[in-house]
Amino acid sequence: MGSGLGELEADIMNVVWRLGGASVKDVFEELYPTKRLAYTTIMTVMSRLANKGILKQDRSNTAYMYTPKIDQQEMANTMISQVIDKVLGGDVMPALTFLLQRSEMDEAEIEKIKKAINKKKGLLKK
Repeated sequence: MGSGLGELEADIMNVVWRLGGASVKDVFEELYPTKRLAYTTIMTVMSRLANKGILKQDRSNTAYMYTPKIDQQEMANTMISQVIDKVLGGDVMPALTFLLQRSEMDEAEIEKIKKAINKKKGLLKK
């Protein structure tokens, strides 16, 4: 897997993840109203995503079908890890601070964060 996704790759993957699988035509029809991209551009990017191992290309039909080889959460985890490791030199605090300031959080989400912190503390004590 490469070093994350570019903006167009992310737009395409969001369509494929949402649909569970898609042809180039499916993605084109989803993105064209807002992005005004050429069909061939989408076809090229989807082919590249298959070459990167992010999409699986099924060539058994006239219109190739693409399905995700990596789920959305796994992709997000990989990209966040790369930012922390490569951009922040392994320091998680800037990323954590950014996320806490950026997000609109309700009490339930704050409780989940507290539980995750307490779980991490428990692991550190062992």
